[in-house]
Amino acid sequence: MDTTKYRDLFVSETREHLVSLNRALLALEKNPDDPALLDEIFRSMHTIKGMAGSIGQDQIAELAHKAEDLLDRLRKRQLKLAQPQVDAIFESIDYLESAVAELAAGRDPQQNLKQQGAELAKKIEGLVAAPQNSKTEVTSAVYGGNDFSRINPLKTADSFVYKVRVLLEADVALKSARAFLVLHTLEQFGKIAYTVPERRDLEAERFDRGFSVFFVTSLHSEKEIKSRIASGEIEDIEIEEVVEETEEEAVERRTVSAFTQLAQERPREVKVSTARLDKLMNLVGELVVWRERLKQLAQMSRNTLIQDSVDQVAQITSELQHQVLASRLVAMSEIFDRFPRVVRDAAKVLNKDIDFRLEGRELEMDRSILQMLAEPLVHLLRNSVDHGMETMAQREALGKRKIGSVTLSAQKVKDQALIIVEDDGRGIDTERIKKKAVEKGWITLEQASKLSQKQAFDFLARPGFSTAEKVTEVSGRGVGLDVVKSRIESMGGSMAIESTAGQGSRFLLNVPLSLAIIRTLLVSSQKQVFALPMSQVMETFELKPENVKTLQGRTAIVYRSQAIPVQKLSRALKLEPEEGPLSGPTVVLERQGSYAAYLIDRMVGQQEIVVKPLARFLNANKTFSGVAISREGQPMLIVDVNNLET
Repeated sequence: MDTTKYRDLFVSETREHLVSLNRALLALEKNPDDPALLDEIFRSMHTIKGMAGSIGQDQIAELAHKAEDLLDRLRKRQLKLAQPQVDAIFESIDYLESAVAELAAGRDPQQNLKQQGAELAKKIEGLVAAPQNSKTEVTSAVYGGNDFSRINPLKTADSFVYKVRVLLEADVALKSARAFLVLHTLEQFGKIAYTVPERRDLEAERFDRGFSVFFVTSLHSEKEIKSRIASGEIEDIEIEEVVEETEEEAVERRTVSAFTQLAQERPREVKVSTARLDKLMNLVGELVVWRERLKQLAQMSRNTLIQDSVDQVAQITSELQHQVLASRLVAMSEIFDRFPRVVRDAAKVLNKDIDFRLEGRELEMDRSILQMLAEPLVHLLRNSVDHGMETMAQREALGKRKIGSVTLSAQKVKDQALIIVEDDGRGIDTERIKKKAVEKGWITLEQASKLSQKQAFDFLARPGFSTAEKVTEVSGRGVGLDVVKSRIESMGGSMAIESTAGQGSRFLLNVPLSLAIIRTLLVSSQKQVFALPMSQVMETFELKPENVKTLQGRTAIVYRSQAIPVQKLSRALKLEPEEGPLSGPTVVLERQGSYAAYLIDRMVGQQEIVVKPLARFLNANKTFSGVAISREGQPMLIVDVNNLET
């Protein structure tokens, strides 16, 4: 059988399990006596083994099988959970992630990876072969057999026994994997006595489309059980309660009945490739451009019938645009859930104890931005653990809690996401930054003495700058914050740093929730039209000359009881030198928590625009974040307000 067509499905499913494995294993490391966590880890590893075997990836299946053996001995309490076992399982997860990455790239695992897997398998075999503790109790959640005598040991006074019949779709891929996903779900709220065909036959795909599960649970609701195991590739589910007197178990072992297809009330879910979503987004973007053009032409025609028709088309287009944008949204948990492992590994290398917390996992943003955020966040978290956090002995000497705290949080602010990496470590030493900058010849001692805290922090984002005394496995190589800043700015965002010596640091990232379509205010300056993101437009008004003041040699106006800088937009964009009095149409923009006012020639109006990247030769210009097409079909630049001169 040609299994190559099932690779993408295997990669997608396995990556989800690997994320769950990392999360559960990190929790188990803190709560080694929690049997539910061990069961969860065992089931995920078992599922990966079954899916890998189904598509002929024998080495992946073999290593997963070895890890499963180790987990089974831990579940049965034949081995005591200790650091060597935890590390071996983490290494297994890392190997599986590498092997899956090879498959995702269209390649089978390379020879060096195969050798690594073989060595890891031997290491796990050594741990499994450790002497058994005869005093420990052996337990198992799954029993073999094919009659009711196998069910009785699992029953309690308040439990119920169900026969769950499952019929898969006719064209389902990875039948055995789908079968084991059903078993995996059932084991979360009960115990499986046996399956028909036998579990080993399900794993080897020695069945047609149907199988039955004899299941013991305290949940007395057939409807609830059905809702939990239902999925898009299951055609039919029948559930019935069984009692000891029935002989139906023997019949079920000989044949799998045909099921009557039941009407499914829940909506079907399908997986769509990101490439198709990107293509659909581009088409919708073009549709938005022409919608705006049509609206303008309809207004010029002064024909009521045409205007009504265009308004209807515009309404349908807006709804389509909303639905397509929503289909691209992904919860932050997709990348957030991978970071506890990053922090754990970094802390272990540095012999530090870190309490890592996640907040805002449920916030949704465009998947393209989420993917771009992964690398910057890894750098920031490693920096917090290495540079930011003291050792346990140092913290104790300073009167701090021995366990350090690192928090990664996300929240929605207007149409942007505010992501914060915060720690309660040593903070940033501004004097040390100034000293390093002088050593590199970037500034003089006199200039260093006049630097503000913010100006000093700006050096941290220069390529090759690091205050670390030595290079570690975690950081200190002179890369990190410059990568973070450039990556965040490339997506139209900004980075800010806050720190108090001895108390900790905060890195604040403001990024758009979507890069595709944004609402803008169009303004004219020097006979050119520019787009300003509406999320950063605070107010527009007519500025009078008498309201302009001069403070410390700079022009300013009073806005919301505070003095803010004011200048012509054309000067900030370096289109012309500042000349003449400051008066006329003015727009106040918010940038990284502060305000600035800019005079323009006139307001053009509001428009939803499709953001296109700048040409390569304009990438160095930080004043603009992209380009768009106006209603008239003319190109216009999108101003990056955060990098606009004040």
